[in-house]
Amino acid sequence: MKIDKERIANSQKAFNSIVVGTAAGVITYYVFLYYNIAIFGWNLGLIFAPLVAGYVETILAQRLIGESIGAISAFILFLVTVVYGFIIANPTLGYNIITFGSIIIIIQAAIPTFINYFGIVVIISMLSYLTGFFKKLTDTIDNYIRKLFGKEEKQEEIIEPFDDAGSNKKINSLDFVFMTNNNPKIEYDNLGYFYSTAILERNTHLLHLSPENVEKKHLNELKEGKDACLIRLSEEIKKAGGNGVIDLEINYILNGLGGSCFQIIASGMGIKITGKPLTS
Repeated sequence: MKIDKERIANSQKAFNSIVVGTAAGVITYYVFLYYNIAIFGWNLGLIFAPLVAGYVETILAQRLIGESIGAISAFILFLVTVVYGFIIANPTLGYNIITFGSIIIIIQAAIPTFINYFGIVVIISMLSYLTGFFKKLTDTIDNYIRKLFGKEEKQEEIIEPFDDAGSNKKINSLDFVFMTNNNPKIEYDNLGYFYSTAILERNTHLLHLSPENVEKKHLNELKEGKDACLIRLSEEIKKAGGNGVIDLEINYILNGLGGSCFQIIASGMGIKITGKPLTS
C-alpha cells in the first residue's frame, strides 16, 4: 500500500510538472507572437516555446521526484504551435477546415515545420539532456549568483553508504539459518525448493548526480532488494515449518524494456533443522 501511495504521489507531481512546463511554453510562444520575433517570417517561438516547456518540466520534475519524465510538455507545445500557426491563425483556411484542400494545405505547411522542429529541437534537446549540458549550465549560473550574494554553492546530493551493519543485524534477527553449501553437517528434513523475487524500477534519469553517486544509489537499491528477498524467502519457508535454507543462491538480472528494472531472485532448498551438528 505504501508503494501505491508513493506512485500516486509521484504521478501527481509528474502531472504538475507537465502542466507547469506546458504553461511556461505557451507563455513563451505568446511573447514571441506578440512581439513578432521572427526570421524570414518564421516565428522563433516554434523553436523556443517547446524548448522552454521541456526545460521547465525537466527541472521541476527533477526537484519534485528526482528524475526527468521525458519532456512531454515539449511535444504538447509542438502540437499547440502547429495547430495555432497553421489552423487557427491561418487566414487561407477560413472556416472550411474539414475540406480535403485545407487538409493538404495543413500538411504541406506542417511537414517542414515538423522537420525543423525534429532536427533543431528534438535532436539538440536529446543531446543536451544526455550530456547534462543544460543542467551543468544552470548549476554554474546558479552557483555564480550565489557567490555574488554571499551564499554557499549548491552542493550535489550526498548518497549515504549502505548500512551493512544494520542489514546484517536485521537478517540475523530472523531466527533463520542461511547456508550457501548444499551438504551441511547437520540433521534436517528437506522441505523442497523455494524462491522469492523482487523487482526494482531502475532510475535512468539521474543527471543531477555524478557517475560515482549514480553507482552508489543503484548499489544501495540492489542491497535493499536483496534483503527484502531474503526476508521473504525465510517467511515462505517458515510457513512450511522450516527454519533454514541450504544451497542458497542470489541472482541479479537486468530486466524490462531497455533494462528498465532490476530483478533479484533468492532461491534455495528449504529445510527444518531437527538435530545437532553431525560429527565427521
